[in-house]
Amino acid sequence: MAQTAKVNKPIVGVIVAHTMTRKLNAQNRKFWSYIRFKMLANANEEAKDTVYVFSPENVNLPRKRVKGTYFNTARRRWEQKYFPMPDVLYVRGGQRDGTAFWNVMKQFDKMGIRKINPIYAFDKWDLYQKLSQDENVRPFLPHTQLLKNIDELKNVLKNRNVIYIKGCRGSRGTSVMRVAKLPQGKYECSYFVRRLVRKEVEHVEDVLRVVRTFFGPKRIIAQQAIDLLRSDEGSLVDFRAEVQRNKTGEIDIVGIPIRVGQSNSPITIHASAFKLDDYLDKLFPEDSLSQIDALKNKIRQFLISVYLGTEKAYGKFGEMGIDFGLDENRKIWLIECNAKSAKVSIGKAYGRETLRKTYLNPLQYAKILARKSKPSGVRNRMPTKKRTSQGRTV
Repeated sequence: MAQTAKVNKPIVGVIVAHTMTRKLNAQNRKFWSYIRFKMLANANEEAKDTVYVFSPENVNLPRKRVKGTYFNTARRRWEQKYFPMPDVLYVRGGQRDGTAFWNVMKQFDKMGIRKINPIYAFDKWDLYQKLSQDENVRPFLPHTQLLKNIDELKNVLKNRNVIYIKGCRGSRGTSVMRVAKLPQGKYECSYFVRRLVRKEVEHVEDVLRVVRTFFGPKRIIAQQAIDLLRSDEGSLVDFRAEVQRNKTGEIDIVGIPIRVGQSNSPITIHASAFKLDDYLDKLFPEDSLSQIDALKNKIRQFLISVYLGTEKAYGKFGEMGIDFGLDENRKIWLIECNAKSAKVSIGKAYGRETLRKTYLNPLQYAKILARKSKPSGVRNRMPTKKRTSQGRTV
């Protein structure tokens, strides 16, 4: 039976899907090397919080405790102990656990437990509406409209040769489709379902059937296609900025990877990634050094405006992945914001040390959140049945 762990302040609970916690606690323990959890454990060696990973099924609300999975630094493996309720919640998954997830979140909110981010995921239409009201962000937004009825797509396609259709909810390119007009009145629909799929259809009615099949009952938006920059090989190029609040609460642009997509892909999923400073001049080879520096400053100002504008709409964020693009005229376009960035591109482009920082910042920012308020009705210390010497927990 798991025992209660000794804790340091603050206590940070990292919620994930139940499949993740079960793998972490598998008998063979081989899953400990999974990069995201390994980086979290590594970062906490500096942060010195109490960090545990859990899923909704691990929460005992009546007893106000959590059966959390933590990294035992002495034994170099993941183990389970009982912990108090967290001071700060870090959402890294769990929504697919359905009702159990939302019930736990509701109770945590009642307890006043602070969160690294105020929301778990963005609704693309809601975000567009809110940012449209911000004069500092509005110029960067591509035209977007909610498709209340799928037949409205016909009207959109009358006026645009290329559009993107997106689910209001969705991540990692799983709810994105590119629709383009072809010669002789045909259309091409391209999207990812484990691999790139490209369908050529005869009529707009055929497009509607493809859209219905792909998106099902999801709410969807139609978005103006941005004429993004392309690499020398013709692949789409966009950017994923990792922006966070650091240990002093200041906004920290940790890195801005440039992503180069696969050939013929409508999005940059499974992309190669490069540092902004190493690749931007390759996209604009005729620009002088001063012009490149000016563009970098413009990008950074844009990121700050989007971050602050999003906070104005939803509340303060500890971290955000911001996707954006550039066209040939160097105009910046906001593609979307991500409340749970997978941090894949920054690891590819910048390496382990910068990737580690993206895990360290939220853990250090959690100290600020924990000082601001104490969860109501939460016992931060629990009596232990037996003293142990497992080392610092993560």
